[in-house]
Amino acid sequence: MIILKKIKRTIFWKWFLILFLHPFYNFFWKYIINFHAKLLGFFWNLKKNEYFDLKNKHYLKVNNNNHIINLANDLSSFCTENFLERSRNKMKANKKWTNELFQDLPEDLRNKIIDFASSNLVITTTSKYLGVFPILSRIYFYHNIVNQNNPDEELSQKWHKDGMGYKGLDFFISVTDIDESNGPLFLSKKKNPLGAFSRIKNAIKNPKHGERNKISNEEFEKIHNEEEIDSIIGRKGTCLIVDSYNCYHKGGFVKKGERLMLRIAFDTVDSTVVNFDDEKNSNREVFYYSKKHKNEINNSYLRFLYFKRSKFIKKLKIPEKLLKFYQFFHYKINI
Repeated sequence: MIILKKIKRTIFWKWFLILFLHPFYNFFWKYIINFHAKLLGFFWNLKKNEYFDLKNKHYLKVNNNNHIINLANDLSSFCTENFLERSRNKMKANKKWTNELFQDLPEDLRNKIIDFASSNLVITTTSKYLGVFPILSRIYFYHNIVNQNNPDEELSQKWHKDGMGYKGLDFFISVTDIDESNGPLFLSKKKNPLGAFSRIKNAIKNPKHGERNKISNEEFEKIHNEEEIDSIIGRKGTCLIVDSYNCYHKGGFVKKGERLMLRIAFDTVDSTVVNFDDEKNSNREVFYYSKKHKNEINNSYLRFLYFKRSKFIKKLKIPEKLLKFYQFFHYKINI
């Protein structure tokens, strides 16, 4: 095992993964594991829909898109001072710095978010990037404030990749103006040719709960200079489209003020997110986020987007086994 660990830090291992294992697995992932989604994606993309082109990168920053700006303005208008004060008090009472507010939004506003997430623009963007038709897995509306109990970054505020699947796509939309002080999302611009098959070696030692595989700023900056880091800093309605499984990122560390951020996440049938979310999907006939009933939706694409799960994949615990598979073959990026 010691010899294998040493090999997995070598250039030889990196190129073995790039030239052989990664292409083979990518084919297997698209055409075997996600065969149904591949078919749907093929027919969906026969239509000439508008989409955001990530150009084979793991992220894209979008400014001045009217669909996104209008949604951000609608959310901002609802978030009155009284509404935000109740959220702040809840966080302070629980000694937390973040609160999830999606279910506190009125039904019409939740439906606007669902409509945006289900739009041709968003579905086409996601299916083009993934190479298969997506599943709408998570919607969060975050409110972040200064953490009075800890002046330093912690948990997801440290550099990391999300470890719940092989490939996914998230839309992070700022609902407040974002600057350096109120919790911007930062990410690496570097192209990651190995995706889920790589990780930075020097993770935090003796990690606290939630810090496993997180990277300190000091270690991260040894392999990333300032020009290789991008952020969501900008006016309300700025959007970062990110593959959080393949792109190192961090965010939510508020030094002053507060932050409102909408996150819409898309996954595939092999993700642990869609297979172990029973608390949100106890009734598989009802779409959790908007209470849409499955028998009310005749569109086969939307039925897949909202409801697709695999009993076979879940029963055999294939998502967990795949994560172990990625971890076993990890190329360890040396500082």
